[in-house]
Amino acid sequence: MHRIAILLLLGTLLWGCGLKVERPADELVTEISMPEGQEFAPGDMVTVRAEGLESGDEIWFEIFWDEGSVHFAPGGFAKGVRGIVTERTSESITFLVPGHYPPSDVTVQLCRGGVFQTLGTIRTSDGEQHEPALYTLTPTLAGGTGITRYSMYGSAAMRKEVLTTDQPLTCVVGSIGSGLACGVSDDRLVEVDLITRYTRELGEGYLLVGAASESTVVGFCGRDDRLFLSGGDTQPYSWQLPEGVTLEQIVRQPFVYAFQSLLLTVRNDDGTLSPLVLPLSGGSRALLGEAVESETLLPYWLMKPASDNPERLERVGGYAVLHGDNTWFQPLDPTTLTLAPTHEEADLVIPGRLLAMTQCTVPAEAAEDNPQPAVRIGVLCATDQGREAKICDPASRSASPVLTDVDLSAVTGLFFAQ
Repeated sequence: MHRIAILLLLGTLLWGCGLKVERPADELVTEISMPEGQEFAPGDMVTVRAEGLESGDEIWFEIFWDEGSVHFAPGGFAKGVRGIVTERTSESITFLVPGHYPPSDVTVQLCRGGVFQTLGTIRTSDGEQHEPALYTLTPTLAGGTGITRYSMYGSAAMRKEVLTTDQPLTCVVGSIGSGLACGVSDDRLVEVDLITRYTRELGEGYLLVGAASESTVVGFCGRDDRLFLSGGDTQPYSWQLPEGVTLEQIVRQPFVYAFQSLLLTVRNDDGTLSPLVLPLSGGSRALLGEAVESETLLPYWLMKPASDNPERLERVGGYAVLHGDNTWFQPLDPTTLTLAPTHEEADLVIPGRLLAMTQCTVPAEAAEDNPQPAVRIGVLCATDQGREAKICDPASRSASPVLTDVDLSAVTGLFFAQ
């Protein structure tokens, strides 16, 4: 489930480079020279030199590991893993060391027209991220984006600069279990590999992205008066916008999944904001909620006991609304599409104006009588003292400052990923 089902790996290999997998009668390249005797980290660049390289040559991997992990059984393998080539010349080819696997021995293969030739073997260090981490987004002077990782309850001492891209990323959402995040650059959907520190464009015409689940990030495209869901393992969906609502009015911020629907936001002509609810069943028309006077209206989700069975948790949600100097997390009534109106009914109240938000679940404490995964909400807020980052526990209606020793003045967003 983690990356590619093992039973499908060989099929992927056969399909990816054609149907011929036999050794070539004549070697594709000769005089092969590649680094040996050292361990590489995922995302490192490795250069292989050889005679006879061609412009269309590809790199593929066979990956073998001894030690297991949460996602991998010990003594496993993955075949048919396509490599990322960063540079080609007539005498060399450079690729990124693969990630997302336990420490491994990796067989490097050259692929040309469906024919493979083994170039050699490298050793890789651990390519998994074992705990959720908090990532920040900072615009660069050149117009790109810097991404930095911290422990979920981290400080400057735990800082690690993951990558800097020349793309101005917005609406970035991370996933749990894949080591990936997705965002939008202009109208292009961009995937960020947080393990190998690599970005790639997945398509054009995207408005925003969001999480259909903790491990599935998808994007929205629009055309005329319709929204189209694209990406991940979801079924294809589309919705007609409510009368009078245009694609330009949809706020470019991450959406969430709750009430078996997707929660977005619309900016009305009079400056107010409204929930935009897209049912995943029972219709293909988007639903417009009651207008709210607020500078921001950010959707969130929680896990709460179901009304018909308290032992079963269901995913519900609402919107974070600015009231004076505080932000209220107000539950949404899925029937009337109105927000709970009072301070006492709010799921959470935090000081400041909410600039960005991210969510995930953490394992329950083993000592609890009825252990259930707990929701955590990471927030970036603007207050009179400047920008603050906090980790919130909606169950206890509490918030703990994090990154207190980090300068957040230039940070514009944050997300959880693992």
